[in-house]
Amino acid sequence: MTRKEGTAKPLSDEEFQRVIDHTLRTSQDPLRDSAILQVSQRVGMRAGEIAQLELDDIMSPKGELKKQVTLRKRTTKNKRGGIVYFSHPEVREALSKYIVEKRSKLESDHSNVFISKKGTPFSPNSMCRLFSTLYAKAGYPDSKGHSGRKSLARNLNRNNVSIYNIQQILRHSNIQTTIKHYVSVDEEVLENLVGSV
Repeated sequence: MTRKEGTAKPLSDEEFQRVIDHTLRTSQDPLRDSAILQVSQRVGMRAGEIAQLELDDIMSPKGELKKQVTLRKRTTKNKRGGIVYFSHPEVREALSKYIVEKRSKLESDHSNVFISKKGTPFSPNSMCRLFSTLYAKAGYPDSKGHSGRKSLARNLNRNNVSIYNIQQILRHSNIQTTIKHYVSVDEEVLENLVGSV
């Protein structure tokens, strides 16, 4: 049975930090894996998009990490392309450290940002399996490849970001997808909203 898009469990900031800490302590490739987790959680990219991300996509001609990245149509769901934002400081730090300390030293014929231990790019399926493994090893077996996107949506919602902006950040063509699968009624948000009036 395949997992539906909206069923991956989101993580709180504390839970996500525990996953990062566990990954940095125990992973065979801690810099790569923590950078992958950060891109999912803070940028909201899909696992398949992360797998197909290339160095030229995220690096400027001057060798600097871009803050705004245009995704190639062939790498995105429904081939629509889109823009993602690499502006979160933890994403930038994790990616920069990975690229400088690890990726730049790998000898590979591939231009993908993330390379598997076999020396080849991840497939979308192998990237999903990596997410499941990293989350499960850190004690969160219900979190999967879409958990980062769900966590980002929840965090944006809790910070009173409009549903329309969340839709744009997640690159959904239909706002109902955002509402149905990513943003639910959050009692804590409602309590804070009413309390602030």
